[in-house]
Amino acid sequence: MSSAAGLIALRFRLPGGVIVWALAAAASLHLAVADLEPLPGAFRTAAQILIGVAIGTEITRSPLRALHDVRGALAVEMAAVVLLCAGAGCLLAALTPLDASTALFALVPGGASDMAVAAVWFGLDAALVAGFQVVRQLLVFVVVPLVLGRK
Repeated sequence: MSSAAGLIALRFRLPGGVIVWALAAAASLHLAVADLEPLPGAFRTAAQILIGVAIGTEITRSPLRALHDVRGALAVEMAAVVLLCAGAGCLLAALTPLDASTALFALVPGGASDMAVAAVWFGLDAALVAGFQVVRQLLVFVVVPLVLGRK
């Protein structure tokens, strides 16, 4: 089901990319069917390796060269985003029953798949982290065009 949702997203160029729609389909399936067994460890490790390879093959030097001229402003902006997200994660942990680690991973800037994989490695609730990441990304896809579209 997740693969089909990802392929449909790819075919119709839906916002959020393949991962967001695949995760949304997996979450829907998980909510609809209560007795799903977790993915066996060997398959999970293979999936994590494939995700890492896919991310690594996308990195090229040209974007890094383009960022050279704005590296100071970029460093300040990145620090601000990380601090804001860390603050939001601490606030989420303080206001909800979530532990601090899960709350921080849920709100840290990054890809849903990357954060879910990292959550697994740290023994956190990967489904919850991925769900928060998907919602965060969808909000960005909705809010940023609205803000940038207004003059």
